[in-house]
Amino acid sequence: MSSTIVSFIFGACTMFYGFTAWLFWRKKDRLSRLVAMLMLTICLCYLKDVVVIENVRWLDDFFSWSMMTAIDMLAVPMYAFILMELVRPGMVTVRLMLIHEAPFVLLPVLMAVTHSLWFYYILVAYAAVYGTYYLVWTAIAIPKYHRQLKERFSYTENINLNWLRLILMTFYIILALWILDCLVIHIGMECIYMLFSLVLWMVIDYYIYKHENVIDELSETESSLMADEARTIPDLNERITALFRDNRIYLDPHLKLSDIAKAVGSNRSYVSSYFNRDLGTTFYDYVNGLRIDYACQLLRTTDLTIKLIAEQCGYNSPNSFIRVFSKIKGVSPTAYRSMR
Repeated sequence: MSSTIVSFIFGACTMFYGFTAWLFWRKKDRLSRLVAMLMLTICLCYLKDVVVIENVRWLDDFFSWSMMTAIDMLAVPMYAFILMELVRPGMVTVRLMLIHEAPFVLLPVLMAVTHSLWFYYILVAYAAVYGTYYLVWTAIAIPKYHRQLKERFSYTENINLNWLRLILMTFYIILALWILDCLVIHIGMECIYMLFSLVLWMVIDYYIYKHENVIDELSETESSLMADEARTIPDLNERITALFRDNRIYLDPHLKLSDIAKAVGSNRSYVSSYFNRDLGTTFYDYVNGLRIDYACQLLRTTDLTIKLIAEQCGYNSPNSFIRVFSKIKGVSPTAYRSMR
């Protein structure tokens, strides 16, 4: 492969990951900092490769190639940290990160000291199993995360992980390319892997950058009343009902369960239990049911556009409104209006 093309690919990747690391670090929340750490690590790995890429003997020396690849594997657990933080906000701690990184540090050190490729093959196998496990673990954890969202949020825009389902399938392809790249000394394979990863990370970074921080809302720590104490609050059901009936609080597009709990002087756990146990529904379904009922009223009695009705009913976008309306009523808002 032309050295000019190789240099261009390495340069483009280095600039992209370096800039992305800076961009995410500025956001300061935990998920963004984890992404920034991964982007910076990948950037430094490519800078390291650029320094030695001109050495032709390095390209023909399998042990040297393997040693450089083993160093790159320090980034492998960082992928898992991002997946963990996405589906279980607050799960990643410094202690957990050190434990996960330990094998990826120890095996390259043993490889360098003993000059044995067996440690490299063990590292590749371990990384493959490790990566597959967390891809499967994430796929299983996403539905639980979405159930939690429906108990705490009245909206799903920029907090759901539907986009991650598609990305996970692509990760399997990257994992296969990565394993092949680890075992084959060929700069062409390295470039294919780099380009495929670059395109995928452009998509992933776009969605993660838009992703709303939900760690505070999903945390089980309560700073207000305990659930048992909350049960003794007089007229709690009436207070919650009044918020929706009289104040029409459901029209707030950013309404969260914590807003209700704060307004009635209770805590999130008990208010969530009230919707699930007493009303037999989730917070999300209850709020959106009221929003759609109000939308039906507007569709029957006004000539407002679908966009304006969506805004007045508490939706951040017409597409979200149409999707929820169609799911609840079985027809689109336009079709419903034509039936009046």
